[in-house]
Amino acid sequence: MSLQKFLVKGATLEVDKPLIKALEMFAYGRHPYRILVTNGEGRVVGIITGRRALEILMGARGTGMAEKRGLRGTLEENVGIFMDECHEIFLEDIGVEALLKFMVENTIGYAVIVDQSRRLKGVFHEVAVLERLRGKRFGADVRSFMSKEVVFARTGTSIEEAAQTMVRKRVRRLPVLDSDGRLGGIVTIGDILRLILSEVETKDGLERDLKEISRAPVERVSSTKTVSTRPEEDLGAAAERMLDNEVSGMPVVDGQKRVLGIVSRIDILKAVASVIGIESLKAEING
Repeated sequence: MSLQKFLVKGATLEVDKPLIKALEMFAYGRHPYRILVTNGEGRVVGIITGRRALEILMGARGTGMAEKRGLRGTLEENVGIFMDECHEIFLEDIGVEALLKFMVENTIGYAVIVDQSRRLKGVFHEVAVLERLRGKRFGADVRSFMSKEVVFARTGTSIEEAAQTMVRKRVRRLPVLDSDGRLGGIVTIGDILRLILSEVETKDGLERDLKEISRAPVERVSSTKTVSTRPEEDLGAAAERMLDNEVSGMPVVDGQKRVLGIVSRIDILKAVASVIGIESLKAEING
């Protein structure tokens, strides 16, 4: 099967657009975590992630522009000022097997495909691969491949503290645990960016102090309708659960809703590759 069959359009934003446009895409799109930054000719010139946007707004990286210029000044700056270099770029003649190996070996869930002029052709994404594994079971459970070092927040934790934790620990989501250590909800980078955007969209929101917005408890933005999995669930079933609910990761819980670990889509893709091998994985998705 050709690479073209796997490519998705991917979220893009031109380099001279204001940062607030990126926030709108993170908050109200189909929850993209990363946005490719292009020039006027469609060439990929950089990338901005939800975590990078959170770093900027929370003052966790650089000189704290949001504190110096305020929310209005920061959000009106061109996204090109904040973008990072995109390292996961490949020419369109690369093979599917090579891309699978890259993703598995580097724990990266996507690859950007361009032509010789760096014009975007599409994104090779873990979702497209996992979709082709629907209905398959691998005789391996989540327990064996989940991450047991779970970064979490407690109920009552401020939004600012949760955001700083996600930036510092480089995670996209935090399970929110109650006083008994049971799963009470989950908060994502997108949830926090959505709150900030909803505040700046009010009449005087752009002038508000970000500290005022973020000192509220994390329960204000966390979802109590969490998607989770059990440790004994087969990798294939867990992947389908994430795809059906459009989430990129889930807590792993026991019968008392205690969090035992966390598993992401790329964790499952890596696990399947380790169980059946890259060549067999390629054969499976080629159908």
